[in-house]
Formats: sequence, C-alpha cells, structure tokens
Amino acid sequence: MIYHVAQQAAPAGDGSAARPFSTIGAAAAAAQPGDTILIHGGIYREWVSPPRGGTSDEARICYRGAEGEWPVISAAEPLTGWQPWGSGVWRAEADNALFGDCNPYREVLAGDWFDGLGQTHHTGEVFADGQALAEAASLDDLMAGTSGRDGEWFAEVQPDRTVFYARFRGQDPSTLAVEISVRPFCFFPREEGIHYITLSGVECCCAATQWAPPTAFQPGAVGPHWSKGWVIENCRIHDAKCCGISLGKNRDPQDNRWSRDPAKGGAQTYTEMIFSALGKGWCRESIGGHLVRGNEIWNCGQAGIVGCMGGAFCRITGNHIHHIALGQRFTGAEVAGIKLHAAIDTLIEGNAIHHCFRGLWLDWQAQGAVVRGNALFRNGPEEDLFLEVCHGPCLVENNLLLSASSFLDVSQGTACLHNLFAGKLFATPDTNRFTPYHQPHSTRVAGVMLVYGGDDRFLNNIFLRGEGTDAVRGEYGTKAYETYSAEAPARSTRDDTPAADLGRTLPMTVRSNLYLNGAAPWSHEKDARVMTHRPVRLAVVEDQGHYWLETDLAEHTARQWGEPVTTAALGLAFEPEQPYTNPDGSPLEPGRDFAGTVRSTPPRIGPLEQWPARLLLV
Repeated sequence: MIYHVAQQAAPAGDGSAARPFSTIGAAAAAAQPGDTILIHGGIYREWVSPPRGGTSDEARICYRGAEGEWPVISAAEPLTGWQPWGSGVWRAEADNALFGDCNPYREVLAGDWFDGLGQTHHTGEVFADGQALAEAASLDDLMAGTSGRDGEWFAEVQPDRTVFYARFRGQDPSTLAVEISVRPFCFFPREEGIHYITLSGVECCCAATQWAPPTAFQPGAVGPHWSKGWVIENCRIHDAKCCGISLGKNRDPQDNRWSRDPAKGGAQTYTEMIFSALGKGWCRESIGGHLVRGNEIWNCGQAGIVGCMGGAFCRITGNHIHHIALGQRFTGAEVAGIKLHAAIDTLIEGNAIHHCFRGLWLDWQAQGAVVRGNALFRNGPEEDLFLEVCHGPCLVENNLLLSASSFLDVSQGTACLHNLFAGKLFATPDTNRFTPYHQPHSTRVAGVMLVYGGDDRFLNNIFLRGEGTDAVRGEYGTKAYETYSAEAPARSTRDDTPAADLGRTLPMTVRSNLYLNGAAPWSHEKDARVMTHRPVRLAVVEDQGHYWLETDLAEHTARQWGEPVTTAALGLAFEPEQPYTNPDGSPLEPGRDFAGTVRSTPPRIGPLEQWPARLLLV
C-alpha cells in the first residue's frame, strides 16, 4: 500500500493520490508493515513519531520523499509580531501552548561530560533566515551588547507565555523569516522497539535536542530510539541543537548518574550502564544493525551522528558530515562529526568529514569496527580520528587523514593499513580505566581489562608533514610510538602476567611504511622508507562547492610497493584473542583501494594504487 502526504491537502484525506493526508503523522498512524508513505514537497511542522515499524527487512515501513521533491520536516515554528525594545533589541511573545509538554526555552542543556563554558544554555534556538542566533547569557547582557555578537537572543519563560528578545544583526525582523525551535525531534519514535523503518529523501531541521552522553538517553533530530534495522538514506539533516542522527542509548533510571553523583566516576557508571543494557536485551538480534548512507549532516552543536551501544552492527557509508560543533558556545566530551561508543562490528566507510571540532571518535568497545576509505580534512582543533580505550581488533584502512592532527591513539589492537596520515599522531596508554571487551561478533562481555597500549599494526601507510602545524601535540609518523615495545613478549613467565603489567606496552608491528616531508619512523621499524630528497606537494582546495586534494604523490609512490595484508598475516588482537576480519567475519583480502581500484600484487603503499594530480574529496 502506498500512502500519499501533501502539505496543502485537505485535513480529511485518506492517503490516496487523489486525497492525500495533510500530515506525515496521519500516514504513520495508518501504515502497516510493507507499506510506503510517499511525502510530497512542503514544510511539515510536526514531530513524526512512527507508532509501529516493519516486521523484517523485507516487510519495512518506508517514508520516502517523492521523486524530484524535497519535503522538509521542521521542528521550528515561525515567530512574528516583533516590536522594538531599545538598544537594537526586538521583542516578541509565544503562547506556551505552542510547545506542548516540553518548552525548549525552559529545558536546560545538561548531562554527563557537558560543559556550558560558564553559561546556562537551553535546547531551543532562534533562527533568522535559517541561521541560528547565539543565546545570550542574560537579558542584561543582551541589552548591553556585552558579547559583541550581532545575532543573539534571550528568552524568559512565564506561566502562560515565553517572551523572546533578540538582535538580528542590525536588521528589521519583519524583513526576515524568524523561527523558533519548538519540538525536540523531527523523526523519532516515542517508544523503543520500532524496528525496520526506512527514511529516505527528506530534510529534517531545527530540532531542540538535549545533550547526548553515553550514560544517558541519546536524542537526535532523527533516530531509531533503541530499535533494529533502520535505513536512513539520502536525507539532509541540519541545525539540531546537539545531535543530527542518534543511534544511541535507551532510557535508564541511572541516566546521567555521574553528573548527579560523581562518587563512582564516569568510567564506572558507564560500565554499569553496559550491564544494565545487556539486562534489557542489548544484543545483535534486537538492537542496532542500522544502515546510514548518503546523508548530508551539518550545523549540529554536538555530533553529526552519535550512538552508544545502539550503533553496534551498523553500516555508516557515503555520508557528508561538516560544520559540527564549531560555534563552541558549549562543549564537552562526545563532540565529533561521528561519535560512537560500542561500535561493535560497525563499518564506517566512504564518508567525507570536514570542518568539525573533531572528525571521528570511537570510544570504548570498537571491537570488530572497520574504518575504511574515509576522507577527513580541515577538522580541528582536535584530531581526524580518536580511538579511546578500545582493545581491538579495529581496522583502519585506505583513509585520507589530512588535518593538522591525524590520529589520537589511546587504544590497542588497531591495524592501520594503507592510510595517508598528513598530520600528527599521538599515542598513550590508559591504565586508569578498566574497560570491557566482548566475545567475537557479540555484545556478550568476555572480560574487563586496562588498555596498556601497543598491540597495533602499521603496514603500507604514508606519513608526511602536510597542512599540519607544530602547535598540535604528537609527532609526524610512527615516531609517536617511540616508547612502545618492539619485541617484548606479550606475556611474562611470572604468573602468566601480561608484559604490560611489568611496565611495558604490548608489542607493536610496524613495517613497509613511507615517510615524507620530515615525518619520522618508529626506531624499531626495520624497513622504513624515508624519502628526504624533495618535499611533497599536498593541499586541500575548495572549488565551486567541492573540495579537492591536489598533490604530486604519484611521483613519490611510483616504485613503493608494500606487502599483501590478510587476516592470517595480522594475527589476533591480544585481549579478545580475535582475528582482524570484515564486520561479517569474512577474512580480509588485498581488496580495493580508496578509489575502488583492485589492488595490485604486491600492493602499492598508501590508500591509492595510482595518485591523480587532483582527487575529489566531496
């Protein structure tokens, strides 16, 4: 059955092409497994909460934008009636009935690892012609122009109304499209367990989303709310207060416990949350397994994609994520283009991530995760890739990491293969937190242990000093691992204690890497290729809305052959004793390069078999 939705339709429609529904919610109430909801162009100002999902991958409920049309699901409403209030400030009112049971201008941003930078922030936003204005610290500050910002607002919530005050960059708001975010979600079920939904070809914007730490329910403008088997594809998602897409955690009575009572510490409270989720059915058969592909996500204050545990067994491919958390009106941990906890067997492939506070952050339990063929550039001040307290195996291959800081490694058991690292690397153990590892391809916890550092593999990579700056921490090249162990035994002869317990990191494998522009190898690498005869040209340039990598690497890599990389050659990640495979458990083969070209035998060092002078990034 196909149900039609048209914004201008009469309210009494039946969903047919001749008499479409006027709201997406009405179609959602009617749709059954196997049905499709075809959404025609227009702005739908509603929170779409699917009451049911499909029963299998073959019997989904699909929400699709009509071909050639871009329907918009907006969490905002227009606000008119602005009057001058003095000192360049304007005033308007909204009836509190507009907000239903959740007023975003009363809802304070808060939660574990949140930092308001000395100011109270609310989940609501004020937009002028689609651009979010900044929230002032107080009405007095707004009136005095203390911040120096031209675009700024403040809201006072009264018993029956909310009063808004704003500066509009010296413009008269009657000449602008002024909107306020009034709903916390665009497309997000109220209940858990709404499985097998497809959302395709829709724009979602202006959601008043709350901060989303791994130790609390994680809201997003769009998300499956602790369900299984969603497809979110070819959508435009932007201007969420915190997160664009959430694949994350369920509600729990212990949510945000650490910020409410810090006695146990954040690591311990998160570990307890893992076992709580397991007790409530977190497993491959019930949660996760989502496909997120081909979306553009931008202008979100915390993360483009966030997820804790619910992002396991997923495929996140071909997305364009940019301008995330750059305003820095508030901050905290959990800020990145993509931020996932427990990305077990999750594939992150072919994404372009740029102009984000941090590119990609995999935190805890990235066991079996594969980061393949992504372009990360102009991210900062933090790094393109951060792996935190994971035991492996985690595979990082064929990526372009082009920002000033390429890789922060606070993990072990990572295999870095055929990447280009154009920024600095920084590596350090973490022996302060006991973190879990799992049975292979499962959520079942196999053990809990410290991260000693090491047990990494670096094969066939290119390291160079690119657009980076000496101001960021770390080293260009595997010299960042200088204090890590080379051939120390993985276990001692004394009580079978790991060598790292005796003050050493786990042994490393570093071979067949190329070092250019002053990047330096780890001193234990026996076959490092260090080329110093002339500098490499490498630049990211913008041209007519696209980003290109311009380089002469072809001249430097023409005769640089690496070694074939297979599951058997990489061995087992130490702690979980698990081999390096694809997320489905199939063995690795030499495969294809960043551009999809079949690898030669032996393969060329770096992410590309043949370097063009100009490579399209996004």
